[in-house]
Amino acid sequence: MGENEKTWDFDSWADQYDEAVTSDYQLYARYDEVLDFVVEIVNVIPRTRVLDIGTGTGNLALRYLARGATVVGLDPSRKMLAKAIKKVGDNSRAELRQVAAPFLHIPYPDDSFDAVVSTYAFHHIPHRLKPASVYEMIRVLKPGGTWVLGDLMFEDEKAERKALHQYKWLEEEYFTRIEGLRTVFTGLGIELNVRQFTPVTWVLWTIKPK
Repeated sequence: MGENEKTWDFDSWADQYDEAVTSDYQLYARYDEVLDFVVEIVNVIPRTRVLDIGTGTGNLALRYLARGATVVGLDPSRKMLAKAIKKVGDNSRAELRQVAAPFLHIPYPDDSFDAVVSTYAFHHIPHRLKPASVYEMIRVLKPGGTWVLGDLMFEDEKAERKALHQYKWLEEEYFTRIEGLRTVFTGLGIELNVRQFTPVTWVLWTIKPK
């Protein structure tokens, strides 16, 4: 970690996470709608292989499994994964793995997945590491595959500062600035699509060129 960069104890949050996303109508406003939209963007057919990064307690992974996809879920938290494993049960189409840095070091070859998705996790990645995380996610995505990110984010740093001043419940973290991420994708020759759900929540998505 860089100097003064935050660290998180996700294990300590595992028991409260599912309650938080259903009861916090500020930070997690429209949570289910965001997850449902992230699922809808991916055209799931038999044998569709989805990578869910920061899978947490498995809420997004379960939605893809219900559609018939095969899902690999990565997360740094052992306790979060234990919750997800309990929800998934003996579903043979689910593979849940603990990975210390799941955005930066994805333990799969190039072009492994039909979709790479993530919700409410990317804001834990420091700004200096976000471009490398994008490159790593796109690396494991098949040409023609779909990348989707749903998270707390802002159009730019100015919008972020305004929100932090306006919403006292919003803690300062490494929120994605869409303007900067769009530049990263442009450098890859990829156009980024965006949809805003709340003043602090967006979904971004794109297709990897064939």
